[in-house]
Amino acid sequence: MGFLVGFSPWILYWVLVGNASFRVAVLVALALSATAVLVQRARRQPWHSLEAGTVVVFGLLAILAFTVSDHFLERWLQPIGNAGIFLIALSGIVIGRPFVREYATASVDSDTARSDGFRVITLAMTWMWAAVFAAMTVVSLIPPIMQGQATIHDGASGLSIVCYWVIPFTLLGLAGTASSIFPPWFDKKSTAMDARQATQAPGPTVQQTDSAADTIDPELLLRAPTTSRHDEPFTVEIAGPAADRVDLTLSGTDLYGRTWRWSHASAPHKVGDEAIWGMHCEEPADRSDLFIPPAEPWQVRVEATAAGHRTTITCRREALAPGAIVTDVDVDGRPGLLATPATQSHGTVVCFGGSEGGVDSQRAMISTLASRGWTALAYSWLDEPPDTAPIAEIPLERFSTAIHWSARRAGRPVEAIGISRGAEGLAAAMTLEATLPVRSLVLLSPSSVSWQAVGQDGEIPDTSSWSWAKRPYPYADLPAGALMPQLIRNAWRLSRDMAHHQASDLSLRPAYSAGLDREIPRDAYLAAERIDCPILCVTGSDDALWPSARMATALLERRSHAEDRHIQFEGAGHLLRPGLYPSSPQVTGGIALGGRPAEHAAACLHLADHIIDFLSR
Repeated sequence: MGFLVGFSPWILYWVLVGNASFRVAVLVALALSATAVLVQRARRQPWHSLEAGTVVVFGLLAILAFTVSDHFLERWLQPIGNAGIFLIALSGIVIGRPFVREYATASVDSDTARSDGFRVITLAMTWMWAAVFAAMTVVSLIPPIMQGQATIHDGASGLSIVCYWVIPFTLLGLAGTASSIFPPWFDKKSTAMDARQATQAPGPTVQQTDSAADTIDPELLLRAPTTSRHDEPFTVEIAGPAADRVDLTLSGTDLYGRTWRWSHASAPHKVGDEAIWGMHCEEPADRSDLFIPPAEPWQVRVEATAAGHRTTITCRREALAPGAIVTDVDVDGRPGLLATPATQSHGTVVCFGGSEGGVDSQRAMISTLASRGWTALAYSWLDEPPDTAPIAEIPLERFSTAIHWSARRAGRPVEAIGISRGAEGLAAAMTLEATLPVRSLVLLSPSSVSWQAVGQDGEIPDTSSWSWAKRPYPYADLPAGALMPQLIRNAWRLSRDMAHHQASDLSLRPAYSAGLDREIPRDAYLAAERIDCPILCVTGSDDALWPSARMATALLERRSHAEDRHIQFEGAGHLLRPGLYPSSPQVTGGIALGGRPAEHAAACLHLADHIIDFLSR
């Protein structure tokens, strides 16, 4: 209704200007616009740029109507009026009060009204109206310029009818239709996309592979590691009289029971790691997700067939070396997982995961470290449940607590590893507490700033991701409006994507890149120069979640520590986890992580070597 109130003087004016005297049309419109503003103020409602601008424009038109001739008004009043409403729309944009946003604010909750996505959409729609008003102005200038004596009352001239009335009000109608259709359409599609994503999340299952079904044909032999760890290479060799032109297939199921498969017709006699990282999920694209290994050893079925010969073997890919164990621990009231090696420990590493929350996501990391002789703690810094818990005002003291707990238990300083948002929180905590007993710091896909809080629906207005001493930590704004082109594209394609089982993935990187390009509060930058230990940053050049390489460079540029290192893997994505896994797709929950399969797999396979080498120094 507010939108209609703002336009009502113009609607009345356009009706009267073609059927009554110019002075009557202008005065009636002025009276209506002034009355609307007075009523709004009497009701203690905020003034709107469209309503205030309308009073000013009709006041000027009233002066003009009584100071120039009717002949002048017949030719120029319509384009002048159109120019007036165009200037109103443009002025609202310039002063930061686009009129579409002012009216739309009344129909949404306060958090939505303060979100960057709302800002972008309402600004774009205001620009649409400004473009329509500009086009109306230009078109209505054509008759008096082209024909000289053309007027808005000239019913015999097709040019006057078309340019004064038909085209301008057709444009006006189209803009009004778009304004009324787009918001409910976008809300409906967004709800449908959320529902679609929610129905695609399966629960964990148990693997069904039976190693007793292995078959050996002496004419066709397969050699592969019967048991190996996830962080070790994997090679299959084919031998025997029937070893030529062999069709080779690897298959296995993930934690959620989805089948992954790799096949090669006429495979060479030796196949390396590509047989693992090249495995693809057999589910449709819209149901495929990041590969998560089963909780128990992953059973990989290897099958070779050639000229009537067939051999199958089952290989086990395990997380832990023999003798190493993982146990649940309580870390001063918060859950943790402690991995201990089979032999004497080289030291203790505290591991903080990303925004996925919990500790299970860090099993691969702590298992790899324990398998290589390090005691490792996975600590839950994010509240449960991780799939719905917002990253909002998380106490940075949680990171300190885990570090002190581990150092007391070890009796000496520890190493620390943070991933993504966990790396952000860990680095922030270390800049605030100089006495943390940390010997070296590893940051995977890190940030160089503290970011605005994020929840299920995007950024949380006026809220920090972190707190310290119960006070919000300074933060950089996350302009989620930069994602609107992707969101609108996905909404537009939703029906087609659902019909063809295509995914609707979203890359968050544009929003974080836009945030880095904005003015950032000085205290929101992570003061890495205060961290008194060597730092290793590891990033991928194809990170689709945020510009981690750019931020890692900025973080280390604040320091002058000779032992700092930045390893950037070309073609790798955001989720860098130690081990060899199927690497396509690199998507979780509809969020693109980035990474080209071969390059990303190579980075993850060698990641543990780089981390252990750095920690051992």
